[in-house]
Amino acid sequence: MRWEFDKLNAGVVIHPRPLRALLEDRGARLETRDGSPYEVERAALERLAAACAPEERERLRLPVTLHFSADVADSAYVLDGLAAEVLRRIEGWGPAYPFRDGKMWLPQSLAVDLLLRYGGALQRLML
Repeated sequence: MRWEFDKLNAGVVIHPRPLRALLEDRGARLETRDGSPYEVERAALERLAAACAPEERERLRLPVTLHFSADVADSAYVLDGLAAEVLRRIEGWGPAYPFRDGKMWLPQSLAVDLLLRYGGALQRLML
């Protein structure tokens, strides 16, 4: 089973970079666990930057990881509190999906939708 998850997660970026660095350095490159280049769409970077204060652009590391667990079939979660807050602002969720006990839980369907809409700024990790 571990081998299967390793195959599923081969495309995961293991050294995220600050949003500020990705915005300033157009040649900034992210690399996946298997050594492949990983692209983040410029529009996604700009959308996230618009929702961040300048100091948050330095602290927010991309791609944000959405964790999908085999133990929880209908939900996914974000471990990064700042990323959770930025997503809340952009998506206008109000009090829905609070960050509690170190995680922001989302319905799995919403997590998949976010992955598709954020052009590489979010990534999935299968657990």
